[in-house]
Amino acid sequence: MRNLVHALRRDDKGGVAVEFALWITLFFITALGAFDLGDMYFKRSQMGSAVSAASLQAFDQRDDVNFAELGDYVKALANDNKLTVTVSCNGVAGSCTNVDRSCACLTTEGEMVARQCGIPCSEANMTPGVTAGYYLTISASQSFSPALISQASVGSHLSQTATVRLQ
Repeated sequence: MRNLVHALRRDDKGGVAVEFALWITLFFITALGAFDLGDMYFKRSQMGSAVSAASLQAFDQRDDVNFAELGDYVKALANDNKLTVTVSCNGVAGSCTNVDRSCACLTTEGEMVARQCGIPCSEANMTPGVTAGYYLTISASQSFSPALISQASVGSHLSQTATVRLQ
């Protein structure tokens, strides 16, 4: 038995195969992490492009925006029907209209403060020189579950938002 243990200790046959297996495992773990990050950036940029395009389309047709179709438009542009899309005007979801619009001032924190249309937004937390307007916000989000990277480092939800002034 002692001779067998001594012989196995001196034997280096198969060492290259073991080393190769370890390197391949390390490579695949690294590649999987890179694929997770790539997938996250790809999905987030797809959503961002879709939200941006929808906001530009709404701005182009600002007098007669089809608010009901904006969510489907974002999903089609992102090529993802699983997206959750929210359309809000002046900070209130589902309140968008093309007639009798009420205006608001956008604060530096992203909040909306109701104001009469055309009145200057002159409070301390508002952008100086801006007048009250009608703001459309389009938000898209989806869940994200990476295969290797922890969700604590990349998050479990991806989201993109665009705000455009229609009036």
